[in-house]
Amino acid sequence: MNAKRNLAVACVLLAIAAGAVWGASRMSWMHVIVADGLSPERTMDVAGHTWAPALNALPLVFLAAIPAALALKGWARAVVAVVVAASAVGTGYPALQVLTQEPDVRYIETILDLARKDYLGETDKVLAGPLLAVAGAAVAVVAAALLMRGTRGGGMGSKYQSPAARRAELEQRVFDGAAAEPASERELWDALDGGGDPTTGTGEGAAPDRPGPEG
Repeated sequence: MNAKRNLAVACVLLAIAAGAVWGASRMSWMHVIVADGLSPERTMDVAGHTWAPALNALPLVFLAAIPAALALKGWARAVVAVVVAASAVGTGYPALQVLTQEPDVRYIETILDLARKDYLGETDKVLAGPLLAVAGAAVAVVAAALLMRGTRGGGMGSKYQSPAARRAELEQRVFDGAAAEPASERELWDALDGGGDPTTGTGEGAAPDRPGPEG
């Protein structure tokens, strides 16, 4: 029961992580002022998916992990958990870079594809986007941990039985029930009338041969 609950919670957390990371990737992570010394300065926003292009794909990874975790079990589900954890690291690392380090001017100029005459006059961090990405990464890590804990739980495939297998199982249950059912009183008397011993299980009511007394 705990494994099923962990799996259900992990799937919900993966959906939350996917939504958080996707939202963070669309938010502005940095405001920059670009100048060239001739024309007026212009303001540009660096979105999360521009700063870290991997954020375009990572929400899809979290979403794809949901049906995979439901369908797989054992070591296969553990592989899904590892992929989710690695994706969480890939989400959180660039966000933490923005939050904890000074802006890399050369990197910003590269991703904005500025002309040679352009230069950055000022850069301002926007914290909401990176913080949301870090939160999404943390949620994904918790989901990965729950998937690891639930690797012994069965997936959807463990509960599926073919119609032939279900029919054979039903027939076996009916046979076992009939074999375990005690003989009725009428059957006991019929066995005695036929010269058999109903207390033995040999033959069809016939008593087993017993050695007679010698002499």
